[in-house]
Amino acid sequence: MRPVKLGPYTPAVASTTAFNAQTFNSTGAATAPTTTSTSDGLAHYVTLTSPAQATLAGITFTILGTDADGHSISDAIAGPASASTVTSTKFFKTITTIQPSATMGALVVSVGIAVTAITPTIALSANSTAAAGMTVAITGTINYTVYETFADVFNHDPQSVSTQISALASKTANTSANCSVSATGTFVLVNSVTATATLTVYLNQGTSATG
Repeated sequence: MRPVKLGPYTPAVASTTAFNAQTFNSTGAATAPTTTSTSDGLAHYVTLTSPAQATLAGITFTILGTDADGHSISDAIAGPASASTVTSTKFFKTITTIQPSATMGALVVSVGIAVTAITPTIALSANSTAAAGMTVAITGTINYTVYETFADVFNHDPQSVSTQISALASKTANTSANCSVSATGTFVLVNSVTATATLTVYLNQGTSATG
């Protein structure tokens, strides 16, 4: 594997209107938001925020889209009560449609993002006996954690089959460490960020055969 560079990314701060301003409404049909992809190239938790109005808590919103690696995903979220926000359990890079389980009537909701986000997965060489060395470089202030996975990187759920690299957990400065020898991929979780901060990942791994 030749050296890999991922980024630089400028992670977006939380925004209640990243995908749709406070005008999203549907009679129950699958409806696309005004903006269909994140502005920073990362996958974020999605937020639904209701203004001061009647509650949407009795309606389930099913979000369809793609994750950080372009895989199709869906998530069903109970709607927010009046003047409140609910958050998805999956990370979305794009949203194709949002479908409420019932008509919203005159009620509206804004579709945004939480600050928590993940980068695409970097696939590692499966035939290498060497651990992958990596460095995460930042400008500004970002708290990040690096994860590794041992699953099929082309068909996996990073939230359920990945583990933290302890030497790269909750860091806020340029940090270097190794992935495990048998890891198949790695990605970065952005825990918090200040506006305009950047994050770049550098990775290198030998390609000696395992036999």
